[in-house]
Amino acid sequence: MNSEIARRAQPNWASSRAPVSRDDCFFYHTIDLADGTTAEGHWDLRGRYADYTGHIDLTDARVLDVGAASGFLSFSAEAAGAREVVSFDLDTAARQHLLPFRGSPYVTDHAAWVEAQTKAFDTWKNAYWFTHRNLGSRARAIYGDVYDLPEGIGSFDVVILGAILEHLGDPIRAIGSVATVASRRIVINTDIIPGEEPLARFNGDAAHPERSYIFWTYTLETYRRILAICDFEIETVRDDTYRAFSPLAVDDGWRLVPRTTIVARRVG
Repeated sequence: MNSEIARRAQPNWASSRAPVSRDDCFFYHTIDLADGTTAEGHWDLRGRYADYTGHIDLTDARVLDVGAASGFLSFSAEAAGAREVVSFDLDTAARQHLLPFRGSPYVTDHAAWVEAQTKAFDTWKNAYWFTHRNLGSRARAIYGDVYDLPEGIGSFDVVILGAILEHLGDPIRAIGSVATVASRRIVINTDIIPGEEPLARFNGDAAHPERSYIFWTYTLETYRRILAICDFEIETVRDDTYRAFSPLAVDDGWRLVPRTTIVARRVG
């Protein structure tokens, strides 16, 4: 077995981080902690996990949470009865792609941007391990490349893609990647554009460099065709709204954001 095959066959499971201060954590999702306090995040899905994941039954399921961030979806899967949960996220900001706005640090000094952004992502990982310890979680984490999952990670009854595809330059390749390890279902939570045709909308706009991390939005028919190529068919579709924090929102900064949950099942 050559070194490349060996690398892919043996996943590099992340070690639990040493206890960190809550001040060194960034919480992507709001989560209630075991000590009775609440860590505030940019999204508040508390009490809405079943809606967000299409009301699939996770009892005794092996679950992969792709783009786990600070871990809310992973820990909620455990609470919903999953037998085993694996949390996946990027290992370094070098994996992240942004729209190449002229004059942005991402373009002008990419190496420095990667170093700074990797440190920022470390605060997300701090929040994951802080909460992992606080809740007594048994989830395992692995960091790497979403387009090239290690073969040794095994297969999963359910793979959850929660609000990640719109942030990827190649969401089709990402779906193809996770489809190789999804034995039963893929859950996608994302934005959808209306229409019956297999269309994609490019979200880049030179007037909005602050949106450099949002690439594509598809119609449901586009997802249907991508999933069919990977031997999956759409089982259910749910449209709903969820609480998200925005400095542009009125009053307390929270607003309701529409999202669509697609549950697809393997055909073969």
